[in-house]
Amino acid sequence: MYWLIIGAVALVQSASCAYDSNYELSVAEKYVYFSGAAYCADPRFKKSGVEEWTCKACQKYPGVDATVFSSSRDGVGYVGYYPDDNEIIIAFSGTNPFDIQEWIDDLDFLKMDYPYCDGCNVHEGFYKTYLSVSDQVWNLTSAYLSEHPSATVTCTGHSLGAALASHCAADLSYKGIAATMTTAYTYGMPRVGDEAFEKWYIETVPGTFRVVHRKDPVPRMFPQNMGFHHMAYEVFYEKDKNDWKLCSIEGEDETCANQYTVSLDVLNHLDYLDFSFTTNWIDCEL
Repeated sequence: MYWLIIGAVALVQSASCAYDSNYELSVAEKYVYFSGAAYCADPRFKKSGVEEWTCKACQKYPGVDATVFSSSRDGVGYVGYYPDDNEIIIAFSGTNPFDIQEWIDDLDFLKMDYPYCDGCNVHEGFYKTYLSVSDQVWNLTSAYLSEHPSATVTCTGHSLGAALASHCAADLSYKGIAATMTTAYTYGMPRVGDEAFEKWYIETVPGTFRVVHRKDPVPRMFPQNMGFHHMAYEVFYEKDKNDWKLCSIEGEDETCANQYTVSLDVLNHLDYLDFSFTTNWIDCEL
């Protein structure tokens, strides 16, 4: 049952909260590895190494106790406890990097009503994929919180996983663990809903940093003229990860990724903060 959670966490609906604007590169660099590890949770990898925490990306931050979740709708990832920072990390996998162009080409633009916000619409495919694993995510997070009641909770992911991470952050914040939620970090995230959803989101979630690499086409997907809108904060960088810009609280900023309308580069989607998601996928297969 959604409204039961084990441990000393107050189960009250999230109230409006201050939206985090304090981006930290070192934190973003940490979560990109946790996002990479989520790819290895894919059931096709017989020796993923995620629950053993032995995958290549896992080794950067050892000592994590992780449990994998998955569904038939490509909802894949893990919930894990990282003792060094006393945090519970919920990480979602993206699409096979070698199939990314096909994935982009096959996506539709269908929207559906969002249940927690009157008049809000979200991308149907992303939300239904999140719903396919939401019970598993909630139950695992509840179990970890019962063992570590003072831990914080963070959602992260790349590409499709970034979209799912944003829904996870919204879902868990709304359902009552905002007191332990921290800012989500996502990489190459597409637009997931309309402007009404975006406004509701920044009033509900502690914060989200959408890291965007130069001409990555995925954050430009689902155009504004079809009713889609990004939430804040975009963190935009061209080439050097140290030369980044915190973009507008409005979510859409013509001086950041939106400045590029042509010559978008899918390769920019596969490399974030010097972490190669293509190489990471190969490592997951080994």
